[in-house]
Amino acid sequence: MRWPRQILFGDVDAMFASAAIVKDPSLAGKPVAVGGPTPRGIIAAASYAIRAYGVHSAMPTAEALRLCPHLVLVPPDRPLYRRLHEQMQAVTDRLFPLTEWSSIDEFYADTTDLQTLHPDPLTLGLLVKQAIFDSTGLRCTVGVASGKTVAKIAADSHKPDGLAVVQPGTEAEFLRGRPVRALPGIGPKTAARLEPLGLKTIGELLERRWESALQSLFGTRLRWVQELARGIDHDPVVADRESKSLSHETTFEQDTNDRAFLEQLLHGFLKTLAYNLRQDGLAAESCTVKLKDSRFSVTTKQRSFPHPLNYEPEMWPTIKHVLHE
Repeated sequence: MRWPRQILFGDVDAMFASAAIVKDPSLAGKPVAVGGPTPRGIIAAASYAIRAYGVHSAMPTAEALRLCPHLVLVPPDRPLYRRLHEQMQAVTDRLFPLTEWSSIDEFYADTTDLQTLHPDPLTLGLLVKQAIFDSTGLRCTVGVASGKTVAKIAADSHKPDGLAVVQPGTEAEFLRGRPVRALPGIGPKTAARLEPLGLKTIGELLERRWESALQSLFGTRLRWVQELARGIDHDPVVADRESKSLSHETTFEQDTNDRAFLEQLLHGFLKTLAYNLRQDGLAAESCTVKLKDSRFSVTTKQRSFPHPLNYEPEMWPTIKHVLHE
């Protein structure tokens, strides 16, 4: 049966930790985490081998070591991640007429027009997984469905190294028992407001008994949320939608509230980032400054530039203002 619309979603399994193993195969099977050292470091990525100990991203490294004393900590390697991403892009450019990279390790492909060449989506998914592994040594999980939302949820529920195909007409049934937090637009705060009501699954979003409570919570967004809960999703794959960003951050060994020091450090980051923008032929439309306190609470401020910029003297006044905010 030919699908009226077919979307493939790919998600590289624990990319940063997996990249470290690709670089050093002796780490295979070991509890690998990517992050900064104690006492102030944070885990940026955790391999599946270490997740069994309760270690996860955004956790302080000291806490991760308490949970898993034999943790193998590897520093981030951004040039390696970029190289592997470019290799994966070469694979998707070769296989698909249209690909949208939503992040460095996730992509959507519109495979509707490939059905004559690849009539079986399961076979196509296996082909993609093998091609990415052959090119990079990385394993990925693939979901295929009639829309982007269901394809992503299917992949998320079959990680790691999985493959899931949701046939047209079965989307609502597939989603029914999934947790509400799996649905786009329902984050931790919204889920926390739903749980006291006893509403925990996507299917329950469609039950009439919850209509009044959901209307109060979502307002005009309710119809969109319920369409997604039915698996109705017409969001197109857009090749140039990838969010391009450059960033730089550090964690201090000791706390500081010295504004002059912070300005100097941030100014140094900006010089590097502005140079990288120019080297890549890019300009920035906005800037974001992230500040983390001693309790690991994060404050983020963002401002747009008057026009796209890649020259540090022009960018600095806006960024300095955001820091002081």
